[in-house]
Amino acid sequence: METVVDLLDYGNLARIWLEYRNPDGRGDATFELHVTRQTDDGTTYEDTIDHLSESEREVTGLVLALAGYLVHDVHEEMPFILLDSLEAIDSERIAQLVEYLEEYASYIVVALLPEDANALDDDYQRVAEI
Repeated sequence: METVVDLLDYGNLARIWLEYRNPDGRGDATFELHVTRQTDDGTTYEDTIDHLSESEREVTGLVLALAGYLVHDVHEEMPFILLDSLEAIDSERIAQLVEYLEEYASYIVVALLPEDANALDDDYQRVAEI
C-alpha cells in the first residue's frame, strides 16, 4: 500500500493501512482503517476517512483493493484489472498508476474521460467508440 500511496504522491497522505481486529479469536474478524497524515513540518497524526477529500477517499479505496490484488497474488490467476470512475484522480496520477500496474497485470482496462486519456502514453491501445 505504501508504494501506491508514494507513487500517487498525495502530499500529506503519509500512510494507509488496515488493522486486523479479532480480540477473542472467535467469530468474524473485523478491520479498522487507519489514515496517517504528515504536515509540511514533518509532524504526523492519525486522521479519519471522514476528513479526506473525494480524491483521497477514492485513492484509499483503490490502494486497499490493489493491496489485496497484489499481496494475495490474484494477478497470477486473474491477469487483468478494470479501473473505472477515476474522475476524482488527476490525469497524471492515473497515468502513473497504469504504468505501475503493468508490472502485475497482463491486461489493464481503464475507462477514462478524453482529457484524462491524453495523459497516457500513445503506446496504449484505445477504444474511442463502441
